[in-house]
Amino acid sequence: MKNVKENIMRFVFILAACVSIAAVALICIFLFANGIPAIAKIGPLKFLGGTTWNPNQEIFGIFPMIIGSIYAVSYTHLTLPTTPYV
Repeated sequence: MKNVKENIMRFVFILAACVSIAAVALICIFLFANGIPAIAKIGPLKFLGGTTWNPNQEIFGIFPMIIGSIYAVSYTHLTLPTTPYV
């Protein structure tokens, strides 16, 4: 009986993992399919290096967002304890 329960749970976890992977893959495909034409129109350097985000004037620069993300991740890594709780 224990072996049957373990096999059922193994199947459930594998199914959940496959559904999660498929969901992430579909999100990436959607983002790339819709984002690449826009980035190609704007230009990759203007998109990545631009400092202004104003969709009304069709100005799309994400450099401040990238720097903010790096700051947030760096701050989190510096302030969280490095040893696991026991």
